[in-house]
Amino acid sequence: MPPYLKIASPVRALRAPAFLLGLLPLAAQANPDLSEAEHFDDLPVVLSATRLAQAPADAPGAVSVLDREMIRASGARNIYELFRLIPGFQLGMHTGNTPLVAYHGLSDDAPRRMLVQVDGRSIYSPYLISGVEWNQIGVDIDDIERIEIFRGSNSATYGSNAFLGVANIITRAPAETLGTALRYRAGDNGINDFGVRTGRQFGDVAVRLSVSRTYDHGFGNYAPNNERINDWRYTQLGTLNADWRTDSANSVEFQTGWTDSHEGTGKEFNATDPERAMRIYTGFGLLRWRHAPAPGEELTVTYYHQEENGRDHYDSIASTKITLNGVSRTVSIPVRFDYDFKAVRDDLELQRITTLTPSLRAIAGAGWRTDLLSAPSRFNTPNPVRSTITRAFGTLEWRASSTWLFNIGAMVEDNSLTGTALAPRLSANYHMTDSQTWRISISRSHRNPMAFEQKSSMIYTNSAPVTVAGKTYPAGTPLNQTFRPSPDLHAERITTYELGYLAELRPLKTTIDARIFLERARDLVEMKAGPSTAGLFWRDNTRYFTNSGEADIRGLEVSATWRPGPRTWLTANHTELRIDNPNYTRSTANSNSSGWIEYTAPKHTSTLFGAWEFHPDWQISAAKHWIGSMSWYQDAAHKTAPYRQLDLRLARRLPASFGRGEIALVARNADGPDQTYAPDTSWWARSVFASLNLEL
Repeated sequence: MPPYLKIASPVRALRAPAFLLGLLPLAAQANPDLSEAEHFDDLPVVLSATRLAQAPADAPGAVSVLDREMIRASGARNIYELFRLIPGFQLGMHTGNTPLVAYHGLSDDAPRRMLVQVDGRSIYSPYLISGVEWNQIGVDIDDIERIEIFRGSNSATYGSNAFLGVANIITRAPAETLGTALRYRAGDNGINDFGVRTGRQFGDVAVRLSVSRTYDHGFGNYAPNNERINDWRYTQLGTLNADWRTDSANSVEFQTGWTDSHEGTGKEFNATDPERAMRIYTGFGLLRWRHAPAPGEELTVTYYHQEENGRDHYDSIASTKITLNGVSRTVSIPVRFDYDFKAVRDDLELQRITTLTPSLRAIAGAGWRTDLLSAPSRFNTPNPVRSTITRAFGTLEWRASSTWLFNIGAMVEDNSLTGTALAPRLSANYHMTDSQTWRISISRSHRNPMAFEQKSSMIYTNSAPVTVAGKTYPAGTPLNQTFRPSPDLHAERITTYELGYLAELRPLKTTIDARIFLERARDLVEMKAGPSTAGLFWRDNTRYFTNSGEADIRGLEVSATWRPGPRTWLTANHTELRIDNPNYTRSTANSNSSGWIEYTAPKHTSTLFGAWEFHPDWQISAAKHWIGSMSWYQDAAHKTAPYRQLDLRLARRLPASFGRGEIALVARNADGPDQTYAPDTSWWARSVFASLNLEL
């Protein structure tokens, strides 16, 4: 057993971090003469905690930031890979084109309890069980300025989808990307990526156009039953960003883009899930007006529209064992499998930031969102399913003294499917010194069930007449129901208690962030199986959803970063998680209290991520991950074994005669492939590729 797994209890796990925290007050005195002005010069500012620009020490929760240098040094081709670098996150690969990202577990093969935004635009998809379509985010990884991750529930700021956490992807301003840039990657597993970006300034308007293509063969391996995994991916992306500074107080931002993904799915020799290509197309447009007449005063109005279209349909012959008149037999039925869908979202939001007094800032706003989802085979109706959300939110930040700061905020949401919910939060930050802050907070968040969880009714029909036991059934006869409606669902709830510590030790070029938490989740939506309510062939394993889940999540996250320069750093992260169902014991297990929840996150996870600019033109970086056992399924039988992952990157800046740029060699999973989804599924394969980035 790896040494990092030999932790007998959470108490023992806390000893080393507690000892480290005990030494921090001594380390913080290394330069007691450091003035407050010197300390706050060039401190980072985060926006994702409350929507107010705040120093991390003033935020009501823990915020991790991945900046552009870290993103590049990671060697990641895809945005989802970056979340392995953040404490508390789980990342698995169902197949080579189906990533799964979760925070603090409570997940299955469709993670849906974390909100992801791009410049304030939610990419939380309303389709199916919902969640994030990571191949459809609609932003090129080289256009990202930074990613802010609020680790913890934040419905008070962002609403129901921010149940366990929020990731806000912030892109670079067009004025900062003038000129032309090229990128090319090539390597094993068929990796063949290309991207081009051009930026121009037209008077008061800065414009950026980015176009890219991503292609690979996937993992290209086999499942244990020798079915070949069909998981290739070909994605095209285009985005246009424009910023217009109309005058000193007003600006207009415009974004539009599209993503066209063609992906392999299905398995070899599988009649009902054959090898095939599926396509998902996403387009969006965003318009934002910002009015800032004075420092600390700002009015913002944002509207965006996005559409997501999926194409996945095929004809097949399904062999089904049925019982009629007490006689069992196997019949072959022609079936049209149609998983096509269209999801349309419109969102309008207004927010106002104001400074009420020198020590009191406020933000208030309201918004409206509507989702239209057309998926006839998912809902057994040709009519679109509509859901509408109206919301109002506000936050007060009160600097009571030089040492105490308080944040109080709340959001009220009214959902047309589930009703009204309130999400409040209260936090207090104690600045013990200029470099050390203690934080305590309590919050209540919720997640509204999505349309599929409430209204799904998947009933398969025959695509041609079929004769069973001497009786002929015409095409379109309802045969088999795999999902039935769950009309009694209501919102999930979670109450979070947190004690945090942040040390910004500028003389040591070091930041230490520690967080101890207890999260009590109730009314979690779980998938159950029961008798069908429609269809010619009765079955007892038709799936539906109930609010039967409960979980208590307790643990510790510690992150320490030493960064003597922009391109040199060392970060160490460690997470301890314990998840329990308070109403479940193995001796009294029943159908209403599941024990699977405890397996949905590793008990221990550690990461070392570092970069070293050992020469003005050379940089080497590496990330090593130690991940404990967990299960993406709702049982212990599919737990992955503990595994380790190593990523390496070596980069050299190009000579000035070539223009600004670099060439790099990247090895992902350099220490060998791993099964990160389940023991009987595909392996996350090793990949090696080279990349060229050039700015002209």
